[in-house]
Amino acid sequence: MAYCTNSPLNITCRQTFKRALLLIPVMAMTLPSYGESFTAKRTGQGFTGLTQDFTSSLSNPALLTKFDNDDDVFFSLNVGVMASDKYDVADTAEDISDNLDKLADDINGIQLQNVQSSEQQQNYYNDLNEQVDVIITDFKKIDGKVVKIRNGLNFQILIPNQYISIGFFTNQYGRIGGTMDYSEGDEAILDQAVNDCTNMLDCNLNLNNLESATTAVGYSIAEAGVMAAYPAVKHANYDLSIGAKLKYQRVDLYFNRVQISDFDDDDFEITDDENITDESGSNIDLGLYIAWGVERQWHAALVTNNLIKQTVHHVEQDITFTLKMTSSFGLSYQNDWLSLATEIDLTDREQFASLAPSKYAAAGAEFRFYEHIQFRLGYRTDLNDADDDIYTAGIGISPWDVFAIDIAAFTGDNDTIGAALQLSLKI
Repeated sequence: MAYCTNSPLNITCRQTFKRALLLIPVMAMTLPSYGESFTAKRTGQGFTGLTQDFTSSLSNPALLTKFDNDDDVFFSLNVGVMASDKYDVADTAEDISDNLDKLADDINGIQLQNVQSSEQQQNYYNDLNEQVDVIITDFKKIDGKVVKIRNGLNFQILIPNQYISIGFFTNQYGRIGGTMDYSEGDEAILDQAVNDCTNMLDCNLNLNNLESATTAVGYSIAEAGVMAAYPAVKHANYDLSIGAKLKYQRVDLYFNRVQISDFDDDDFEITDDENITDESGSNIDLGLYIAWGVERQWHAALVTNNLIKQTVHHVEQDITFTLKMTSSFGLSYQNDWLSLATEIDLTDREQFASLAPSKYAAAGAEFRFYEHIQFRLGYRTDLNDADDDIYTAGIGISPWDVFAIDIAAFTGDNDTIGAALQLSLKI
């Protein structure tokens, strides 16, 4: 991929992120990540999913054993996006680029203007200064400000049975972000170009002399594989299942730095090999699931992702991305109409835009009505205060428990917003 590959799974990813490929500080550091499944059911319930049911097996493969007798084959397609742009960096950067083009056209084409008086000349000169003021104000407004985007896209086919349940999946998730690096010397270059043009003869502005630039860093993890689960223990007081995912993984690290004079939203080539470094290999996720109580109303899960560490190094920028093992624990109470769940990370997760690691704790609830409508609420916080707190909400509609549409939305600090959509079919 560059940031997103050319596979069908990543076409949507590429379109989603194209406009966001502006920005994040250059980081000569290691960026650990973690496995995640961006599904609408999980998102709406506060990003909790380790103990839901077999339809959430991407989160925990051991859940493949948690199905009803009439569940034969399950298909689902999920897509989700999260963005944080508190300072309108993306829009402002595009405005700066457009305004610079206009200023250059006005200065370099001034001799073509029909200026017949000194008053017209002065007005034209004042307009050029006003354009410079607007551009510099926008530069300073977003200098060093960060915009971040995350995405997720996956498809799964699940075939549960009482012996060994299996599933097939393809999954892509990633993060990208960036910043504007404003060079104060650019103001002098623009002022000089305007001042040299006072006689309307020596008018020239070469935007290639500007040093302000947008910098983007991102990663994408694309994987495909098979998962299986086995009901290891069926006791009078509890049931215990184990599950595993065997997957082939590609990790892509993206870096691009573009001078503001060259910035054009349509010119960012995400699949440009010069901007990408990638590594591929096999990996394993493990899941453990237990249910207990008279009606099996209590549930707990332990999941460990990416047992095999993968490292990608961008030689030119000396940036290293490491995908390493992470673990999470989940606990929930469920009955016919209510589900209450909580989850906590047992290991740190690295926040993409910072050296400080994130460590999430989440809680969520699902309310079921007439077996065909579900309402979800949730909250996720970062115990290390490195990432934004998020509030989530979602709705699911599943007529006759055959076809289902799940929609989730969330909001959080620093103008973080996002949404997820899931389409499912049971046969």
